[in-house]
Amino acid sequence: NTDTAMGRNRSGSSTTMASMQSTTAASQASSMGIGSGSGNINSSDLALYDIPLVTSPSQASTDFEQLLHNLQSISVDPKSVRKAACCAALIETVQERRQNQNQQQQQQVVVSPNELFLATLAALTSLQGTLEQQVKRTDTDTESNNNSSNEVETTALPLLEILRQILPYVAHPSNNHGALLLHQFGTVSRMLRMFVALGYAYTASSSTTGTNKATSTAVATSGANALLRQILKTTTMLLLITPSSSSTTTTQEAEKEMAKLLHATIIRMFHDVRPKVRKAAFGCAMDVVIVASSSNSCSSSSSSSPVVQQRKVIADFLWEYCHAVITQYKSSSSGSKKKNDSSNSKNLIHILRLLSTSLPYADDVRIRVRFGDDCLALMGGGGEGSGSKGEVSMEVIRETLITLLSCLEKGEEDSDDGLLLSSMEQEVDTTKDTGKEDEEISKFAARALAFLLQHRPNAANSSFSSAGDVNVVYGRCLMGCVERMLVRANSGDEDGTLASKLLAMKLLPNVLTSILHLCDEAAEGEDGSAANSAEMCGSEFNQFVSRVMPIVTSYFNNVTSNNNLQRVAIEAVSNCIDIIRQALKIQYRNAWGNILPGGYATFTSTLALNLLEMRGAGNEANNGNSELEGKLQSWLKELVVSLLRLRDDVEKDGTARTAVEYATSTVMRGMGLELFLSLVDFTDDHVDIGDKKKESLNTESGAGLWWLLPLMKQSASADASALASSSSITTRSHLSFFQGRVLNLARRCDAASADGHRTAAEASIQKQRVVEVWSLLYYFCLHPIDMKENFAAVAKTVVKALSDHSRYPKLVPVICGSLKSLAVGVTGRAEANPSAEATEDLEVLSNVSIKILPSLFKLVETLNESQKTNSADDMDTDDKSSSKEKQAIRQQNMQLVETVTDTIGQLAQICPREFLQNLFKKVVQRLLVATTENGDNTGGKASKDAQAVRMCSLLGLGQALVASGSLDNNSVSLLYRAVRPLVRSDEHDSRVQKRAYKVLAEICEKHKEFVTSEERLNEMTDLMVDSIVTCQVSARHMRLKCMAYIVQGFDSSNQAHMAVIPKIMGEVLLCLKDSNAKTREAAYQLLLEMAVARDDMTDYFKIILAALGAKTTHMRSAAVMALSRLTFEYARHDTTVQSLLPSLMQTVAFLFDDSSREVTKSVISFVRVCVAAMSFDQLEPLLPEIVGGIMKYNKGRDRFRAKIKIILKKLVRLYGYDTIAPLVPEKDTRLITHMRKLTERTARRKAAGLQDGQSVVNNFDDMMESDEDDSDDGRTFMTGVTGFTKMTSMTGKSMKSAKSKSVVSGARSTMTGKSAKSTSGPRIKAELQGEILDMLDSSKMAKSVRFADANMNDNDFSDDDDGMDDMQFDNQGRIIISDGLQKVSGDKGAVDDFDSEDDDENLQLKAGGGKRRRVSKFESVKVAKAER
Repeated sequence: NTDTAMGRNRSGSSTTMASMQSTTAASQASSMGIGSGSGNINSSDLALYDIPLVTSPSQASTDFEQLLHNLQSISVDPKSVRKAACCAALIETVQERRQNQNQQQQQQVVVSPNELFLATLAALTSLQGTLEQQVKRTDTDTESNNNSSNEVETTALPLLEILRQILPYVAHPSNNHGALLLHQFGTVSRMLRMFVALGYAYTASSSTTGTNKATSTAVATSGANALLRQILKTTTMLLLITPSSSSTTTTQEAEKEMAKLLHATIIRMFHDVRPKVRKAAFGCAMDVVIVASSSNSCSSSSSSSPVVQQRKVIADFLWEYCHAVITQYKSSSSGSKKKNDSSNSKNLIHILRLLSTSLPYADDVRIRVRFGDDCLALMGGGGEGSGSKGEVSMEVIRETLITLLSCLEKGEEDSDDGLLLSSMEQEVDTTKDTGKEDEEISKFAARALAFLLQHRPNAANSSFSSAGDVNVVYGRCLMGCVERMLVRANSGDEDGTLASKLLAMKLLPNVLTSILHLCDEAAEGEDGSAANSAEMCGSEFNQFVSRVMPIVTSYFNNVTSNNNLQRVAIEAVSNCIDIIRQALKIQYRNAWGNILPGGYATFTSTLALNLLEMRGAGNEANNGNSELEGKLQSWLKELVVSLLRLRDDVEKDGTARTAVEYATSTVMRGMGLELFLSLVDFTDDHVDIGDKKKESLNTESGAGLWWLLPLMKQSASADASALASSSSITTRSHLSFFQGRVLNLARRCDAASADGHRTAAEASIQKQRVVEVWSLLYYFCLHPIDMKENFAAVAKTVVKALSDHSRYPKLVPVICGSLKSLAVGVTGRAEANPSAEATEDLEVLSNVSIKILPSLFKLVETLNESQKTNSADDMDTDDKSSSKEKQAIRQQNMQLVETVTDTIGQLAQICPREFLQNLFKKVVQRLLVATTENGDNTGGKASKDAQAVRMCSLLGLGQALVASGSLDNNSVSLLYRAVRPLVRSDEHDSRVQKRAYKVLAEICEKHKEFVTSEERLNEMTDLMVDSIVTCQVSARHMRLKCMAYIVQGFDSSNQAHMAVIPKIMGEVLLCLKDSNAKTREAAYQLLLEMAVARDDMTDYFKIILAALGAKTTHMRSAAVMALSRLTFEYARHDTTVQSLLPSLMQTVAFLFDDSSREVTKSVISFVRVCVAAMSFDQLEPLLPEIVGGIMKYNKGRDRFRAKIKIILKKLVRLYGYDTIAPLVPEKDTRLITHMRKLTERTARRKAAGLQDGQSVVNNFDDMMESDEDDSDDGRTFMTGVTGFTKMTSMTGKSMKSAKSKSVVSGARSTMTGKSAKSTSGPRIKAELQGEILDMLDSSKMAKSVRFADANMNDNDFSDDDDGMDDMQFDNQGRIIISDGLQKVSGDKGAVDDFDSEDDDENLQLKAGGGKRRRVSKFESVKVAKAER
C-alpha cells in the first residue's frame, strides 16, 4: 500500500492550493485506491443506472435490442470476442428452450430481458459449481489451477458483465415492475457471494501450489483480481436498480439480503490488501453515494419511485458501516491503554479516505456534521492517547483532518462554485430548505474551529514521512472553518448569523497565528524537504489571507453592516497587524519567498483598497469614517515601513533581499504608487511608527530608499495594462501629488547633482535619480482625476523640463511617453463612456495642448540645430574619438526627434482644428523655404548637411500631423505639392528624399480617398513612373510602399492603369535582388498587389516572362524569382496558375544552360517550387527535361547540390526510383544509389522509433534559401557547418554547442564503414586493457598510437553537403575555401569531383580578383620552411 498522497481531487473543492494541485491531485487517484472517487461516474454506467427511472417502455425495448447487437459485436479486443461468444451461446440456449416449449419464433424474434437474465443466471450457477470442484483440486494439481483461471477469464467475466448490463432492463417498470428480479434477488445474491468466496479461494490455493509456484500464483492472482472487480461492478448495478417491494415483510427481508450482499462484496473489499481491488470497491461505494444523492434531487415523481428509495437505503448502509468502524476504533482506543491493533488502524484509514471523497456528495448535511463530530472525537481521543506519536497514529490524524475538511467543504447541494462568494449576504432560497443546513454546518464549523485551536497536531516531532502534510491540511481545516462561519452563516436566524460572524472574527487572530506558526514548524526540519514544506505552509497562509481578509474588511464601510459587527471587524484587523508583522521575523526566512509577496502583500493591499474606496466614495459617505481612515493610514504605514526596514537588514542576503523587493513591488501594484509614496518619506530625518521614534530610513551612505525608484518605475509600467479598465482604483491618481510631492524630490536630486562638493560619479547618480523620479509621471498620467484643476500647472512644468533636454536628454522620451499615454487614456475614456467627467478632461487636455504643441515643435527644431552644430564641428576636427561621440549624440537626437514627433501626432488628434491648421501651414511654409534655399556656398558640405537635417525635421513634423488623421483634404493637398518636387529631384541629400517618400506613404495610408481619386491617382502614377531615374537607393523601400498603395487603387478595366504595370515591372524585379531585406519584401508585396490589380494571371505572367530575355543575368534571375513567388502564392488555389505551370516550367528550362550562378540558383529554386505545386500528371511528362536539366550542374553545381538532392528526393517519393534512375546521367548513378540507401536507412530508423519528427517548409524565403529538405525528419533548415536549426534556436541551445556537434558529425561522415568501425574503440592500443600510457615515452607512443588513414574517405559518399572534409592548400600554403565538398582523392569518377571552372574561379580570387583569404600562422611557417 503506497497510499501516501495528501490531497483530494474532489469536485467542488475550492481550498486546494495551486502549489499542491500538481503533486497531490495526480497521485491521489492512484494512491488512495478510489476508482471513480473524483466524483465522475462513467457516462455509460450512469445511463444504465437511469434506465429504470427515465427511460420509456418503447425506448427501453429499442435500447435493449441495441445492447444485444453491441454484446454480439466483435472487435480486436479479446474481451469483446469472449463476450460475444458467451452472448451468442446464451441466446442459442434461450431459443432452444423456446423450441422445447413449442413456442413460435415468429411471435417473438428478439430475446426478452427476462429470458436472457434467467439463461445467464443458470450459466453462472452451473459455472460456479465447476469452479468449486476445480478449486478443491488446486492443492495437488497445478493444471487444475490454470484451468480455473482460464474458466474465469473466458466464461465467468463475460457472463458477469452481460448480467450487469441486462439488469436495468429486467428491473424496468414496464417489465412487471422488476418482479422477476425481486423474486430472484436472493439467488443472484448468493451466487455473487459464492463467487467472492471463489475469488479469495484462488489466491489462497495458489500460494500452496508445489510446481511452477511463481507462474501459477501470478495467473491465479490476476484472475482472482479481475473476478473480484467484475463482481463489484455487477453488485453495484444490482443494488442500485433493484426496486423495493410493496409488502413491508418482503421489504424487510429484501433489505436484510441487500445488507448481506453489500457486506460480503463491497464492504469486505474496502480493506483488501490488493490496491486494485480496494480501489474498485471504493469506486463502487462512490457510485452508490453519488447516484443516491442525484436521485434525491430528481423530480418529485422520480424521487418517490421504489428504486430511488432503495438507493437511499443502500447509501445509509454505507454511512452506518463507516460510522461503526470509527466507533470501534474510538472504543478500542479509550478502553485500553495499549496501542490500537494495526488492523483497526488500517481499516480506519481506509474508511477515512473513502469518506474524504464521498462526504461532499452526501444528500443530507447532517451526515457531514455527524462524521465531522466523529473526526473531532478521533482527534481528541487518538491524538493525545495511545500511539499518538507513532507513525500509524499520525497517519490517522492526517486522514482525519482531510475527512474533516471534506465535511466543511462545498457539498453537492450548494449552488455556487466555491466557498468564497462574491456577495457576502445572499438571500435564502425559499424553494430549498438550505437555511437550517447552513445553520447546522456553521455551528459545526464553530465547534471544529474551537477544537482545532486547542488540539494542534504535533507533527514536527513525528517520524511519519508525510508529517509536513499534516500541517498543511490542518491549516486548510482552520481556513475552512472560518469561511463557513463568515460566508455560510446565511440562515433565517439573523441572531445566529451575526453570532457566528462575530465569533469567527474574534478568533481570527488566533487562527492567523496558528497558520503562520506552521511555517515556523516546517522550517525547523533538518532534511531537504524543510524548504518545500515551508513553502506549502506559506501557500496556506497566503490563501487564508487572500480569502478571509476581504470578507472581514468588507464590514468596514458597509452601510448595512451592524455597528457591533463593524467594531469587531476593526478590532480583529487591528490585532492581526502585529501577527502579520511577525512574518518578517528571521525564523520564517525559508517561507519569505512565498508569504511576503503573497500573504503579507495581500493583507496590505486589502487594507489599501479599503482606504482608497473610502477616499473615493465622497465626503457624504465618509463623514463618520474619518477615524477609521486614520487607522487604515496608520496600519498601512506600519506595514510598509516594516517591510522596507527588513530590506535594509537583509541587504547582504541575496535570496531574502529578492523576496523583500518582490513583495515591495507587489505592494506597490496593490495600493498604487500615489498611496505608497504618501506612506514613505524620502526627506524626513525620522519616521514615526506608532508612539515610538525610530531611526531614519535614509542612511548616511546615501542609499536610503532610492532602491525603490526602479521598482516604482516597473510598477508604473505594469499598471499600464490596467489603463483599459478605468474602474481600477489603484490607477487613479492626482496630478497635484506629482506636482507637489514627487517633483520636490526631483528638485532635491537636481540640486544635489549641482553641488560642487560631490564627485562626478555622485553627480551622475543624482542625475539618474532625477530621471527615475520623472519616470513616475507615466503612472500619474494613466488616470488622473484632477485634470481640470492641476493639469495646466503640470503642463508648464513639463514644458520647462523639456527645455532642459541638454542636461537631461533622457527626460524627453519619459515626458513624451507620459503625454502620449495621457492623450490615449483621456480619448479612450471619452469614447467608451462619454460622461461629463470624461468629456471635461478631454476638453482640458485639448485646451492645454495649445501650449504644449508649440514647445514640442520648438524642441524638434532645437534638436535639429544641435545636429547642425555637430556636423559643422566634425568638419573642423580630425579627432576620431570626438567624432564618434558627436555621431552618437546625433543618433540620439534623431531618436529623440522621432519620439517627439510621435507625441505631436497623438496630441494633434485632440487639439483644436484651427490651431492645428495654423501650425501645419507654418510647417509647410518653412519646408518650402528650406526647399528653395541653395545653402550657404561658403559653408560647403556642412551647410548642405544642416539644410538636409532641417528639411528632414520639417518633413517629420508633417508626417506626424498626417499620421494623426486630423488634416483635411486641402491641407493634405498642400503638403503633397510641397513634397512632390523632393520626390522628383535628387539634388538634395538622400535622407530628404527618403523622408519625402515616407510622408507620401503616410498620405497614401491615412488618406486613401485623397489618393484614389481619378485625377490624383493618375498624377501620382505619373510621378512614380517619372521619378524612377532620380530615386535614391535608400529611398527604395518607402517608394515601393507608395507604389503598392497606388496600385491598390487601380481598376483592371482601365487601360491606362494597366499600362503602368509593365512600366514599373523592371524596377520591381530589380528590387527583388536588393541588398536590403525590407526593400526585397516590399518588392514582393508590390508584385502580389500588381497581380491582384491585373486580375489576369496569364497576361501578368507574360509581362514577367519578357524579362527572361534580358541581357543581364541580374534581371533574368529576378524574373525567375518573381515567377517562383507567384507560383508559391497562387498555385495552390488558382486553377489558372495551376494550368500554366507546365508551360512555365518548359520556358524556364531554357535557362538550365545559363552560365551564371545566380540564374542557376533562381532556376533550381523555381524547379523546387514547381515540383511541390504541380500535380502528378502535369509533372510526369516533364521529368526527362527537369532531371536532365538540374543534373547539368553547370558552374554552380557544388553550391546547389543540396537543393538538387532535395528535388530528386521529392521526385523519387512521387514516382519511385525505377522511374527516376534511368533519367539520371550515368556518371551520377552513384548519387541515386546513395539516396536509395539513405531512404532505406530512414525507414528502418522510423520503424524503430528513432525519428525526431517532420517539418514542412511553409515560408517562401525559407524554401528559396534552405539547403534542407522540406520534410527531413527533424533536420529542417540545418546548416552542415554549424548544425544550427530553427528547432535548435527554440530549445535555447547556443550556436557554439550546435557547431561543435556538427563538426564531429561532419568528421564522422567522411569515414568509411570500415574505418568508422575500427575507430569506435580507443585509438591508443596500450590502453585497451586499462593500462595507462606514458605519452612522454617516444618508443611507446610510436608503437601504441595509430593515426587515421589519409585515404579513409576514398569510398564514402558524404550526406552532409557542408561537412568537414580534408583541408586543401594551394601552392603558397594557404587554405582553399570552397563552397561545396572537397575533391575526394582516388576516385576520378566520383560525383563529388570539382569543376575546372570552380578551380579557375578560386585561383582568380587568390590572385587578387576577390576578397583576400586569411592565412593561419601555422601555414605561414609551413610555407617558409618549404621555401628554404
